[in-house]
Amino acid sequence: MRIIVSRVLCVIVGSLASFTLFASVEPIAPLQLSPRHPAISRTVTQIIEEWHYSHQPLDNSLSSAILDQYLDMLDGNRVYFLASDIAGFGRYRYELDNDARDGDLGPAFEIFNRFRDRVSERINYALELLDTEPDFTLDEDYRWDRTELGWPASEDEMREIWRLRVKSDALTLVMADQTWAEAADTLRERYERVYKDISELDADDAFESFMNSVARTMDPHSSYLSAQDSEEYRIDMSNTYEGIGARLQAEDEFVQVVEVIPGGPAHLDGKLQADDRITAVAEGDGEFTDVIGWRLDDVVQRIRGPGGSVIRLRVLPAGAEPGSPQKIIALTRDKVKLEDQLAKKDVRDVTLEDGRGYRIGIITVPKFYQDFAARTSGEADYTSTSRDVSRLIEEFQQEGGIDGLVMDLRQN
Repeated sequence: MRIIVSRVLCVIVGSLASFTLFASVEPIAPLQLSPRHPAISRTVTQIIEEWHYSHQPLDNSLSSAILDQYLDMLDGNRVYFLASDIAGFGRYRYELDNDARDGDLGPAFEIFNRFRDRVSERINYALELLDTEPDFTLDEDYRWDRTELGWPASEDEMREIWRLRVKSDALTLVMADQTWAEAADTLRERYERVYKDISELDADDAFESFMNSVARTMDPHSSYLSAQDSEEYRIDMSNTYEGIGARLQAEDEFVQVVEVIPGGPAHLDGKLQADDRITAVAEGDGEFTDVIGWRLDDVVQRIRGPGGSVIRLRVLPAGAEPGSPQKIIALTRDKVKLEDQLAKKDVRDVTLEDGRGYRIGIITVPKFYQDFAARTSGEADYTSTSRDVSRLIEEFQQEGGIDGLVMDLRQN
């Protein structure tokens, strides 16, 4: 059963983006429940209770498991929450089942907001520690894996954990031949990246995290997909999407073009190039919306759209300094096929020691896929692993045949 994929876990690690360093982190404004979340929660809970194969009712037992799952998802390594936080959340232990069923998500948001506050506090302290070089001659230990330990009982205990963590992080860099000043700069950027990612989480992220905890209590393979995650899943399964055909990444405050996908609208147009930075987006003839500093996911959603529609991009050319003249590129969205993720074939001529030669066909399957939407709508040429492999085998036969076939599934 598919019900949620949360981005919180990967956010804690940090993204590939870099950004301007903060002197110190600012308090994070609390997230507010969206009006649509209660209705979705009620619907998802009903689906779980009526259609999940285990037919488990959401009761007090599962409510307790939901709380544990949620807390482990947010702070499984026990380095953000205090024991007093966990004790306070205990008043919701046997209420979360009813909360999910009734759409009362106040407790879930309270926990999530406390988590973000605690991250902000820990990062702020870590940054303060970087003002002074640790004494690396002391014999001290830091335990990285704290999943089996309890949450720290006091603020002093938590600060000691973070003191040792920062020292351990710094020692790793110093042992890699960085000076203390260089290591401090590296860690300052690393910690602030964590803060930046946490501060950019929105109400949908909080909602998805909680609903994911609800789903995961049923079994490890049940997950909820938000509208955005559902679209990403569809793209991943079908290897096709409607857009301009460009791979993007966050770079500083910009969204940068990593690759222009061959055969896509941007490639056929020829004006958008790798390392260009997108600064604003406009739908058709509409006004431009500045996207500098936006989350990568939000910019991607703006650029994608139905085939045949026009998107205009304001672009800072590769290598140009901010403030340099920009170019405006108008592209008509179309279906883009991710060819590098499709099954492909190769032929190797192999000669054995006795001199006999063999023609060996190799079919590489990067992953299993199928365009369910195209198949359901009756398209004759929809993509799927089985259809592509069958076609490639026929091509082998048409090209003179092979003596053996190897299926390469190493990337799957």
